[in-house]
This record gives sequence, C-alpha cells and structure tokens, in this order.
Amino acid sequence: MADDLTFVRIGKNLIGLSGLPEIFEELASRAFESPQAAQEELLRRAAGVNYMPSGSRDDYGRALWREFRRFKGEVAEAEAAAGLEIKVLGLGCSGCQQFYQHVVDILAARAIIADLQYITAPALLKDYEVRSYPALIINGRLVLAGQSPPPAQLEKILLAHAGPSRTLEP
Repeated sequence: MADDLTFVRIGKNLIGLSGLPEIFEELASRAFESPQAAQEELLRRAAGVNYMPSGSRDDYGRALWREFRRFKGEVAEAEAAAGLEIKVLGLGCSGCQQFYQHVVDILAARAIIADLQYITAPALLKDYEVRSYPALIINGRLVLAGQSPPPAQLEKILLAHAGPSRTLEP
C-alpha cells in the first residue's frame, strides 16, 4: 500500500521502501560499535521487507544511514536528484494518463534528465493541496493545474525548466 511507503533517494532514483519508520524506531535507542555496524543492521532489516538489487547494496546502505540519521534528528546531507524533479498529479483518468504520457514522451525525445513521478493515490494527492488535475510540479513548484496544454506548449514548459545543463549530450 502506498501509504506505508517511505520514499528515499537511492542514487538517482526515488524508491518507496516499506517498514522504515518501524525499523528506525527499533534501532534508534540501540548502541552500535560503529556507524558501519548500524548501517549493516539497517540494511539487513530493510532487505527483510523490501527488494534490494544486489548491485545496489552500497547505495541502499548510504541512503538508509542518511535517513536514519535524519530520523534521529541529526544533520544529514540530502542526496540531490540528477536533473529535474517532476511530479505529475492525477486522478488516474484517461486525461491524466495521457498528460503523463506526453511528459514521458517529451522527456525521452529531448533527452531531459528528470526524476519523474506519477502520483494518483488520494492519500498522497492531498499533501499537495491541488484541486484541479492533471497538475505538473517541477522542482517543488506548481507549474500547471487543471489543464493539459498541447504537447508543443508542454514541451516549451519542460525545456524552459530543464535549461541546457539538464539534458544529455547528443
């Protein structure tokens, strides 16, 4: 269930992981002989309830350690997303799905680097206080709501936010 997921940036991806608040709560009062030992225990417990690709174990370990430190109130540097952070909010209707697909097509055609999420879960949508769908949020800023512009206009909007440094070299 989407309500039970904690979204964590792992490398360049935003990954939903189950059970993190409970794991963090259990381990917060424990004393570990080293940060590495704490990180290993976090990995072990999180892997028990989540799929973790074997080649990404180190990335997951760093991300879990960072989030655990935040949970305990310590300062932990956030891992920056590569490129744009784009969220398409929708109700799952055909119009919202079509809008999302236009965004995907434009990002692919123009090789724009972006972390793209399509959010349709009502429990998650209420966090954005948007009342008209589809909605487009780029880098935390609401850009469009309640309208689906033609693909050419949507492309201009995405390119304006991407800038030259956020696209892949041809």
